[in-house]
Amino acid sequence: METTKTKDSHKYSWGIMASYGSRELFGQWISGAFGFMVYFFYENVIGLDPFLAGTAFIAYTIWNAVNDPLMGYVMENAKVLPGQKKWGFRRFIPMIIGGPLWLASYLLIFLVPLDWNPADNVEQWYIFTWYVLSLFIYDTTLTLYEVNVMALYPDKFRGSNERRIAQMWGTILGIIGIVAAGIVPPMFVSNDNAGSFRSAAFISVGIGFILFLFIIPGIFEDKHLRSRYKHIEENYTRQQRSFFKMVGEVFSNRNFVGKIIFHFGYQVSALTLQASTFYIITFLLDLPLNFSTLMLAGMLVAAIVSIPIWTIISNKVNNNKNMSLAAGIIMFVSYFPMFFSTELWHWIASVCIFGVALGGQWFIDPPTLADVLDEVTVKTKRRDYSNYYGFQTFIIRFGGTFQALIFTVVHILTGYVASESRSELFWQTTGVTGNIMDFDIALLGIRLHSSLIPAGFILITIILFWILYRLKPEKVAENKRILKEMGM
Repeated sequence: METTKTKDSHKYSWGIMASYGSRELFGQWISGAFGFMVYFFYENVIGLDPFLAGTAFIAYTIWNAVNDPLMGYVMENAKVLPGQKKWGFRRFIPMIIGGPLWLASYLLIFLVPLDWNPADNVEQWYIFTWYVLSLFIYDTTLTLYEVNVMALYPDKFRGSNERRIAQMWGTILGIIGIVAAGIVPPMFVSNDNAGSFRSAAFISVGIGFILFLFIIPGIFEDKHLRSRYKHIEENYTRQQRSFFKMVGEVFSNRNFVGKIIFHFGYQVSALTLQASTFYIITFLLDLPLNFSTLMLAGMLVAAIVSIPIWTIISNKVNNNKNMSLAAGIIMFVSYFPMFFSTELWHWIASVCIFGVALGGQWFIDPPTLADVLDEVTVKTKRRDYSNYYGFQTFIIRFGGTFQALIFTVVHILTGYVASESRSELFWQTTGVTGNIMDFDIALLGIRLHSSLIPAGFILITIILFWILYRLKPEKVAENKRILKEMGM
C-alpha cells in the first residue's frame, strides 16, 4: 500500500488535512442553505411567479456553468496573480479574497426589498432583476474561491492515502455542513414571514465567516509547495493556448468526460432531492419546516457512520472506479422507497440509505478526479488543474439548471400553485375546477421530482461512467511513478 510520504511530496499533519477538509464544512454550510432556501424563498415566500422564478434560476445556472471554465482559464494562464511575484503564492490570495466576498453575496440574495409587490406587473420585474443579478454575483464570487481551492487539492496532497485522508475529513465535515444548513437556518424561518429568511441569512453568514477562518491553515501554500511551483515554472515551459484549443484538449480526454458525466448525474439527483425537502415537509407530510431536521439528521448519521467504512474498503479495493460505481448504485436504489413514502419515518429511513451513498460519492470523487489529472500531467507535462476543475464545475453547474427545469416543467404540467401550506395548495388547485384530482396531481409532481426523476438521472450517468472511464489501479500507480521521475 502506498504511503503518504513520496519523494516529491510533503507529508502533512492530520491537522492540516482536517483544516483543508473543513473547506467542505464552510462550503456546504452556505451552498446547502442556498439549496434549501433560495428557490423556495422566491417562489413561495416572496410570491414570484413560478415561471419567472424558474427562468431566473435557469439564467443563473447558465452563467454558473459558463463562468467556471472562464475563471479556471484565467487562473491557470494569468502570468501574474496577486501574491505570486512577491511571495510565490499561486492560489492562496484568490481564495482569501473570494471566500468572504461569497459570504456577502449570499446575504445580498435575501436583501431584496420586501415592500415590492410580486402581484404588481412592474414590481415583479424589479424582484426578478434583483434575483438574477444577486445570483450572478453569488456565483462569480463562489467560482473565484472554489476553482482555486479545488485545484489546490491534487497539488498539495500527492500520495493516494494522503488524498483519501484529506477527503475523509472533507466528506465528514461537508455532510455535517449540509445537514447543519438544513437544520439551523430553518429554525429561524416561517413561511409567512419573508423577514425571517433574511435573519436566517445573517446568521448563516456570521457563522460562515467563523468557519472560513478554520480553513486558512489547510489552504495556505507553505514553503515546500511554493518551492515546487518554482521548480515547475523553471523546468517546464507553460504554453499559452487559446481558450477554445484548451476546451478541445479537455473534452478529448475520455476518462475526464466519463468522470464529469457521472458527477453531473450525482449533482442533479442530490440537488433535486435537496431542493425538494421543504416541498416534501410542507405539502406531502403537512408538517412545519423544522421537521426537516429529523430527515436531515437521519441522513447525517448514516453518512458519517458510513465514511470510515468507505475509507477502509477504498484502501483495500484500491479501485476508485469501482468505489464510485458502488456509491452510485446505492444512491439509485435509495430513491425508490421515497416515491412510496407517506409518513415521516418512511422518509427518514429512505434518506438514511441515501446518506450512505452520499458519503461514498463525496468521499471518492476528489481522489477519482485527481487520478485523471495525474494522467493529464503525464501526457501533457503541464499542470492545468484550474482548467479541468473549471470544466468539471461547468458541467456540474448544469445540475442546477436541470433542477430548475425539472421544478418549472413539473410544476407547470401538474398545476402546482405557489402556496404556504398543504391546505392552501388544496384550495388553490381545486378551487378552479372543484376536482380533487387536480390536488393529487400537484402532489404527484412533487413526489416525482423528489424521487423517480433524480433516480433516472443517476442511472443514466452511472452507465456512461462505466463505459467511458478506463483508469485502472495499475495505470494510476504507473502515472504516479512517472510524475515522481519528472519531479512534478
